[in-house]
Amino acid sequence: MRLVRGGGRQALILALADGAGSASHGGDAARLIVRTFASLATGRLRHRMERGDRPVLWDLDDMAALFQRARERVTDAARTHHHALREWGSTGLLAVVTDEATVLAQMGDGAMCLRHTGQWTCPIWPDLDGYVNVTTFVTHGHAPLRTHVGGPTEAILLFSDGLQALALDYPAGRPHVPFCHGVVAELAKSADHRKLQRDLTAWLASDAIRARSDDDISLAMAIRDPTARLHA
Repeated sequence: MRLVRGGGRQALILALADGAGSASHGGDAARLIVRTFASLATGRLRHRMERGDRPVLWDLDDMAALFQRARERVTDAARTHHHALREWGSTGLLAVVTDEATVLAQMGDGAMCLRHTGQWTCPIWPDLDGYVNVTTFVTHGHAPLRTHVGGPTEAILLFSDGLQALALDYPAGRPHVPFCHGVVAELAKSADHRKLQRDLTAWLASDAIRARSDDDISLAMAIRDPTARLHA
């Protein structure tokens, strides 16, 4: 997660990846994907802010380029270590939030929820394709990249599939508002984000949460404060 500012503009980058539990180097792949997303997006955004010649800071072509680069880096890493590519399986979620737009891209499960004018939405609904624990990975070059472009958002949550049962209302096909509102409210009132991170980590590892999820859990979130500045 990175906040980039320059030329009187700002952009927030949120990246999340979840390595396949069945892949021996899924965690390595996830870390590499997140580093690739963060570093390349930061560089592009900073360059455009400094030049000041682009009314739109980020678009879907940028998303496609970053996922392609992440795929190449993971493939190169697997090859360097003489591993089968399937051992480096990982999902990938990327959100770039500016003052003008919110751009999302996703490969695999997990989800991203947005709040706009007080209403929560999940623009890219998880596609289980009729199966549980089956998903696509960034290294699956044939799989389509799922994307969304919308207006500026008030709050955003990114989470891995371990939180889907809590954060999403499947029968209604929408976010579970009490969950989304609850975690964002904690961020909004927290003066110590490190303490909040520790508290949320403990809560997500609690018996009450683990009883509803037997998978790894990752969560990233951000809100826009009344002065229109982004905080994460």
